[in-house]
This record gives sequence, C-alpha cells and structure tokens, in this order.
Amino acid sequence: MMVIEHGKSGFFSLAARPYTKVFLFRVSFSSCSSKLIPIQTRHYFFFYRQMQYVKPLHLFQNLVKSNASQGGRLLGLDVGVKYVGLAISVLDNKIASPLSVLVRKKTNIDLVAHDFQSLISELSLVGFVVGYPFDRQRLAPDATQVKLFIDDLSETGKLDGLKFTFWDERFTSKNVELLIKPLSLHPVLAKTVVDKFAAVQILQAYLDYVNKKENR
Repeated sequence: MMVIEHGKSGFFSLAARPYTKVFLFRVSFSSCSSKLIPIQTRHYFFFYRQMQYVKPLHLFQNLVKSNASQGGRLLGLDVGVKYVGLAISVLDNKIASPLSVLVRKKTNIDLVAHDFQSLISELSLVGFVVGYPFDRQRLAPDATQVKLFIDDLSETGKLDGLKFTFWDERFTSKNVELLIKPLSLHPVLAKTVVDKFAAVQILQAYLDYVNKKENR
C-alpha cells in the first residue's frame, strides 16, 4: 500500500509501508487511473489497487441502482485484532442484522477473502461498509489496523472491483460491551458477540444516514 501524507507547503510526500518518506510531489486526482482509488482520512490518502473506495452516499446510490435491476445488499464490517464482525442489511436496506464473525489472521487472509467471495455470491452483496475510528486529532492504532486489513484483503486480488466505504465506529464496541456485561458470557463468546453487534451498530448508523438523505 502507498501512503501520501499532506504537507504544509501544499505538496505531498509519498511513502510505502512502514510510511518512510521518499519524495515530494503534487497530486492531480484527475490523472489517477481507475485502478488507483484515493481515500481521504484526515491528512492521509490511501490507494487500493483492486477494491474500490467510494463515498458513503455513492455506495448507497449504487445499491439503489442494483436493487432496481436484480437486488442487492450491504455488508457491515467491524475489524478487530482477532475477529471481523459481520452484519447484513435487510428489509429494503433499512435495517442491519447480525450475520457472523470471521477469524482474522495474517496467514489466512486468502481464506478470509474466499469467505467474502462466497458471501457476495450467496447474499447478493454490492458493497462493504467498514467501521473506521475517525479522529481529527490523531491517527489511532485501530485506524491503522483497519487500513492494513483492507490493504491485505485487496492485495489477494479476489475482490477486484468491489466497492466499499468507511463509516465512523468510535465507541460502538464499548456500547455493546456495556450492554452484554450483565450476561456474564465466557470471554471468547463475549468477544465474538461484541464484534458481531458492533458491526450491526456501524451498518445501522450508516443505513439511517443514507436513507434519510435519499428520502429528503
């Protein structure tokens, strides 16, 4: 993955993981190819060569077009250190429902990508809504974790052309943890429940926003 960091002079610095500065240049987004998709997060732009980032409303508009022809749904993702919680949009894409939890390991990213391929086919998915901890003051460790996961997933080449967007996930896991605390679940079960329902909160917040915008 390439990272372009905004500079005070109006220039940008190109860096490769682990984000070592290489040189400065000006960015002309009109010259970006269709395979090089810019994602702006605070002062950073991230480029994914296979999966395609789109703005939140654009993803929903693609969904509406898909439903007009053959139907389609969205998948919500809560990316954790060990697990990826999943939620699916239902009822005309107005409600988020818990789906499952995938085990996340660096060594099994191809298997995870294959699982996503199966879900896309089985559930008629047209895009992903990925939880992202937006913080204007700093680049949080959780944010880096999400970006690396999407980057690794994209590099498998199994999800070429898949559209995705980011949605704020701050406090979602904490909210779910507080809700299930009285249940005294086993720690492993509790963690999977938290990740799954955090994905529900992420996707539901997104659906509420875009449906409200579309109905204006």
